[in-house]
Amino acid sequence: MIKKAMILAAGVGSRLGEITRDKPKALVEVHGVPLLEIILQRLFRQGFNDIVINVHHHAEMIKDYLEKHPHTEMVIRLSEEKDKPLETGGGIKYARELLADENGFLVHNVDILSDIDLKEIVLQHEKTGAFVTLAVSKRSTTRYLLADENDFLCGWENITTGERIMTRQPMGDLTRWGYSGVAVMNRKVLYQMPEEKAFSLTPFLLELSKEQNVKVYAPGMTYWYDVGKPGIIAVVERETGKEKLL
Repeated sequence: MIKKAMILAAGVGSRLGEITRDKPKALVEVHGVPLLEIILQRLFRQGFNDIVINVHHHAEMIKDYLEKHPHTEMVIRLSEEKDKPLETGGGIKYARELLADENGFLVHNVDILSDIDLKEIVLQHEKTGAFVTLAVSKRSTTRYLLADENDFLCGWENITTGERIMTRQPMGDLTRWGYSGVAVMNRKVLYQMPEEKAFSLTPFLLELSKEQNVKVYAPGMTYWYDVGKPGIIAVVERETGKEKLL
C-alpha cells in the first residue's frame, strides 16, 4: 500500500485575510489545533509515514512548528518554494525528487478537513490501476469535474460562466462531481507535467485525461470543509467536535 503523501501547504491563504497576514495557512487553528497538525495526525492514523510538505508563505514558521512538535514516527521533508508559490501542480512537480522514490503517492490540500477514508482511496486506485484517482463528492460548487459511467474524467465545467471543456469521449451519461482536495497519483505523473514552473493541477489533469486513465472516486464521508474563509472555521468548530477532527 502507498505510504507516501504530500501536503499542499505553500499557498498564501489570501482568502483568509488578516488571519494569514502573520502566519501561514497551514498553522491556522481549528479547535486550537493547526490545520497542518490535523492533517498529519490523520495521515499517520491511516498508515502514511513518509510525508512531503511544500512551503512558501512564512515557511520558517512551519519549520519552527515541526521542530517544536516532532513526529518521530514519520519521515517529514519540506519542499520550499522560495521565490514564489508554484500553485498546486507546480508544487508537486517541484517536489519530484522527494516523491519519485515510490510507485505512487497521495496528495492532500492542507485546508481540507474531512473524515474521508484515505486508505479506501488508495485501495481503489490500486485496484483499478488508474494513473490518477481523484476523490470527489456530490457537493455544490460552481466548478465541476465531469466523469462518465465508468468514472473516467472526461471534462470540466463552470456553471457560472457556462464554460465547458471536454477532453475525451464519455461512455454513457456524464455526472458532475466536486473535487474533494485529495488524490492518489502514479509516480509516472511526475514526468508528464508541463515545462512551466507554476501551474494549476486541474488543467494539467484535464490534459492528462486525454491519454491516461484519470478516474474519479466518491468515498464515504460524514463531513467535509474547505477552510478557505474565516467564517468556515466557526462553522467547523460549531458542527464538528475536536475529537472527530483528530
